[in-house]
Amino acid sequence: MRTKAWYAKAPFQFELREGELGEIGEDEVLIRVKACGICGTDMTSVKSAAADWEAIGHEIAGVVVRKGARVDHVAEGASVTLETSTFCRTCEWCRDGRYDLCNKGPSFWGRNFSMGFAEYVVAPKEVVVPFEGLSFAVASLAEPLGVAMDLTETVDIRMGDDVLVLGLGPIGLMALRLAKLRGARKIYAAARSHSVKRIETALAFGADEIIYTDKTPLETYAFDRGGVDRVLVSAPPSTIPSAFKAARTGGVIGFIGIEYGAGANIAFDANEFHFKKLQLRGSHATPALFFPKCIELLKSGAVDGEALISHTFALDAFPDAMKAMHDDRGSAIKMVMVND
Repeated sequence: MRTKAWYAKAPFQFELREGELGEIGEDEVLIRVKACGICGTDMTSVKSAAADWEAIGHEIAGVVVRKGARVDHVAEGASVTLETSTFCRTCEWCRDGRYDLCNKGPSFWGRNFSMGFAEYVVAPKEVVVPFEGLSFAVASLAEPLGVAMDLTETVDIRMGDDVLVLGLGPIGLMALRLAKLRGARKIYAAARSHSVKRIETALAFGADEIIYTDKTPLETYAFDRGGVDRVLVSAPPSTIPSAFKAARTGGVIGFIGIEYGAGANIAFDANEFHFKKLQLRGSHATPALFFPKCIELLKSGAVDGEALISHTFALDAFPDAMKAMHDDRGSAIKMVMVND
């Protein structure tokens, strides 16, 4: 089986290549890609990270074309979405019940000629999750919704908490919605005033108050309770010190994000951190978890997937979509490639 697949290399270089996928193994599945979303990780990679050409795209939904002899949980023709990775089941972490810390299980990442921005992809059976009742574009959101789920689980939002969401990209918006579903008392969403589409979506998802950070710094904002109980940061690391300021005593700050170079380093007042009894918790959704929950949240409409998809594009238009995503954060939320 031959397929076309996009390859990328920093800074913003793209090639559409054609290559051979080869025969699938007994534990593998050949999938025709029907949808793949652009992730912030993709953007970071092509801006400053990828030293060599690499296949790209991991928020995938598609149709099973062929399956190996030992694959019995999906049928050919089934609609599926893909976890980026899974746990191995045999290491010490897994056997001690902390499978959430194991990323040694099977993955399609870098495994074959193609990844998500392609016509076809081969994946190990362990990461293939069937679904029904969703469009492929919305089903491709299960992966980033799982990332948002991990962030909200990490900070342990409780009923009655005041929550600040810092960073209104797709992950931040989904995490905001999940915070609302978990019973947050009041949700503040921080964004620059030009991010009109993202602000509108934040309000629709349950934000009670918008903080325009280009007009009012978080450090001086008048929160109802003098601060918030939980902060969800899906913004650059440089925003973490501001999150500390916004947190009230005993506050928990969750961070998910990637930065390279000097921007990966932050400085903060350790005494303030100590005396306010703050906690900073890292969220990294590897292995990918919560897919059944995420699919049900999307199917029920509890998380409105259609509201998050601001743009769709064809396979051939991938470089243009990446450029548009980079240049227009005000109107772009989630861009999803859709293959006919």
